[in-house]
Amino acid sequence: MLVTGAVVFPLGLALVALSLVHPTLWLYLVAFSIAGIGAGALFKGGVGTASSVALPDSRAGVLAMFFVSCYAGMGVPPVLFSIVLGHLTIEAAVIVFAAALSVGAALAVVAALRTGAVGSTRRSHRHAR
Repeated sequence: MLVTGAVVFPLGLALVALSLVHPTLWLYLVAFSIAGIGAGALFKGGVGTASSVALPDSRAGVLAMFFVSCYAGMGVPPVLFSIVLGHLTIEAAVIVFAAALSVGAALAVVAALRTGAVGSTRRSHRHAR
């Protein structure tokens, strides 16, 4: 899920930026749909990874902190975006934020892969069956 999200999310964001340059409704709808699918895959993969690496006694606390960080991740970028809009055009601001969000998603997946958290998710699901 994480790797799929890390590929699909930046693709959707790139299409969002393209939809600003070539404004057509179909491109806009496809772009935001693909970005949403990628973000959903990243979120689902993150929940699965967080719950699989947490000790059973601390799983609720780990998931609570995961959701708190997700809420911050959904709240801070729009505020920063509105600040950046005071200095850039909408097109430039979207490109900057699409690039920053794509890099952030990729770095998060790389960190999960390096720590082995993604592999442990697969193992824990395999043993649970």
